Amino acid sequence: MMTMIFFITYFGFVLLMGSLIDMPYLIPLWILIGPIIGIVMVILFIIVNLPIFKYTSYTNRYKFYVAKSTSKFLNHVLLRLNIEITGQENIPKDGLLTIYANHKSYADPFIIYEGMTRGMTFTPKMSVYKIPLLHKWLKYLGAFPIDRSSDRNTAKAMVEAIKVVKTGMAMMIFPEGGIKDRDDQKMVAMRAGAYRVAMKAGANLLPVSIIGTTQIKKRAPFRATHVKMIIHPLISYESVKDKTTAEIAEQMFLIINNKLE
Repeated sequence: MMTMIFFITYFGFVLLMGSLIDMPYLIPLWILIGPIIGIVMVILFIIVNLPIFKYTSYTNRYKFYVAKSTSKFLNHVLLRLNIEITGQENIPKDGLLTIYANHKSYADPFIIYEGMTRGMTFTPKMSVYKIPLLHKWLKYLGAFPIDRSSDRNTAKAMVEAIKVVKTGMAMMIFPEGGIKDRDDQKMVAMRAGAYRVAMKAGANLLPVSIIGTTQIKKRAPFRATHVKMIIHPLISYESVKDKTTAEIAEQMFLIINNKLE
């Protein structure tokens, strides 16, 4: 939907200006301005939908559709990503769910969102949450910022995250605690605390491996980047509920990194 809005606005603007101003030599200018007008229209569409997002549940299907459509627009139109997704059959249709993946690019949440078949939210760092429009959108999706400078705020965010997971909204968590090494695809850190959300909520765990995102910063938006997203078999809460978070972290670390060799 977002991609359609962008291109309809883009080409509509070029055709409109070409018909209104009979100066063929200005057509290259309209072509250059067109994408900006298209992006503005996409942003306006999101703004218009914010009241709907505010007063609907986290798991609302329309909200998920708009968020997924926006992710596809960012991935394919703005960043020129060619995303290959395998293992979607491993995503449970219902039930409590947490998702864990390696994290090497700011595009990772949007890549994972595109691969999801059910509503998902995540825990962005505080600086991302301070962006005005994005702040509201993330809030209405059930996201909570992680303030790593304050243990107290982190604890509060974790409590809220557990509440959101218990509503049936899938929660995306990057267990490395941020981007640690942009040039190494593998997870390079294990934060056992990242798995407390799943354990406290009694949620299943879905490991995800993302391959190729280390190249995005070198290629986007001028060159296409191939990215592969592998969704591993689900790990049920019942199978790990008696393990420590450190043991679960080790298990997930091995599963995710196994496909990143």
